[in-house]
Amino acid sequence: MAQRQKTATPKSAAKEILKPQSSGNDSAAQRGRVLEFLRRHGSLSTLDARHLLDCMHPAMRVLELRRQGHEIVTAWSHEATPEGGEHRVARYHLVREVVAC
Repeated sequence: MAQRQKTATPKSAAKEILKPQSSGNDSAAQRGRVLEFLRRHGSLSTLDARHLLDCMHPAMRVLELRRQGHEIVTAWSHEATPEGGEHRVARYHLVREVVAC
């Protein structure tokens, strides 16, 4: 009988892709994970950043990315946490990325 392989959910796949590239917890590593997630997915919520990217203060990382020249807009949404609670959270959208010289 053939064994069935587990397929990765999009969230677990994102975590596996992003984590090895920048596994530190310093602000630069967190900024890198946030920017890479925005590049791949277009948007990122506060909950995504905390649970998938291990970034505990995503608003600051986004502010730092904005200061580097990236155009990121904020929209507010209501999202459920993995624990089942619903919260009003920021959802960040990458509009334009600054090109490094």
